[in-house]
Amino acid sequence: MASRTAQAEVALERHRDVRRVRIAVTLVCSVLVACQGAIPIPAQGSPLNPDETFIPAGAPLPVLQSSLTSDPTDDDSFKPAIAPPGGVILRHSTNTIILRAPSPPLGARRIGIQVGHWKIDEVPAEQDKLRAQTGATWEDVHEVDVNLDVARKVAALLRRQGVTVDLLPATIPPGYVADAFLALHADSDGVGELSGFKMAHGPLRGPFEDRLLADVKDAYGKASGLSYDGAHVSVDMTYYYPFNWGRFQHATSAHTPAAILEMGYLSSDDDRPILTDEQDKLASGIADGLLRFLVDTPRAQIFKDDIVVTLPAPAPSSSP
Repeated sequence: MASRTAQAEVALERHRDVRRVRIAVTLVCSVLVACQGAIPIPAQGSPLNPDETFIPAGAPLPVLQSSLTSDPTDDDSFKPAIAPPGGVILRHSTNTIILRAPSPPLGARRIGIQVGHWKIDEVPAEQDKLRAQTGATWEDVHEVDVNLDVARKVAALLRRQGVTVDLLPATIPPGYVADAFLALHADSDGVGELSGFKMAHGPLRGPFEDRLLADVKDAYGKASGLSYDGAHVSVDMTYYYPFNWGRFQHATSAHTPAAILEMGYLSSDDDRPILTDEQDKLASGIADGLLRFLVDTPRAQIFKDDIVVTLPAPAPSSSP
């Protein structure tokens, strides 16, 4: 009898515990609901600072229009400027655009190597005019083949050093983020007169691209033995589409240090044998330059600060 009484008391106490828990949960939920109703939640996209306007990815960004290119013959200049992936903040009082630092890559250092013209027929609709640009050809040597061969050798060398390498085709992932990005191309002047290699990076980007260009330029020049042809760096190189985050969604993040390397002229009798028969030394020079850049530039520096782009001064309004 005593045993049954004890069991009954235990069961009753468990029932009371369950009721206490239910009451506590109900009270907590009531408090949360009441608090939520008391705290004003700003509507999505509404600015917290009246001096700043958030422009979401892909939305028109007309204040940037005049900075898309400096080429007066650019038949794409009518293409409207748009905010890049992640959006931008337009700060009215300083006439600037703020590009917030993206989340950095995780794990090992990451480098994107783009193979110029590779899979050009697969570019997205926003870059459909590029599909006709299949690369240079000279005496049955195709630029895209040279680009791909050298890129694969560069990737192998970097991976041996523990670097994660993305071998990228013509299509760039939207807002591509990496510790560095290098596009590989080879040129042709159509007549066989010019020789040497060229490099460029774009405007309105982060502060580390001069260093990237200098490190690769120095190492590649020594390895290849080619002279630097700075006189023929073109607007098409400076405004190369993977750099142009204000024109295309499929472009590198402005925070990703990026450059283009024209490795030499297929049309040159001096350059062509180097481009086709001495690719190991070309790849070694490129990899050495990229590794030097990684040593010189810690990831924490690259993605530490926002990028502030100063916009052109607005044109004065005409008096009535």
